[in-house]
Amino acid sequence: MTLKPIVTVTAVAMALFLSAGCSREEGPAEKAGKAIDEAVEDSKNAVEKAGDKVEDAVDEAEKKMKEADK
Repeated sequence: MTLKPIVTVTAVAMALFLSAGCSREEGPAEKAGKAIDEAVEDSKNAVEKAGDKVEDAVDEAEKKMKEADK
């Protein structure tokens, strides 16, 4: 007896088994993960905006100090 039919049957069975575990609907863990990802991204964007505002304020203060020295 050759191994080819056994390997083929095993491969097909594994493919069926693995595909049965994949559902199209998101479960609670997937939804929570997406919510966490979005929250992290929103926080990152807020920190970047705040950093830009601080940088602008520092630049403006530096400019005013140089003007005052003149």
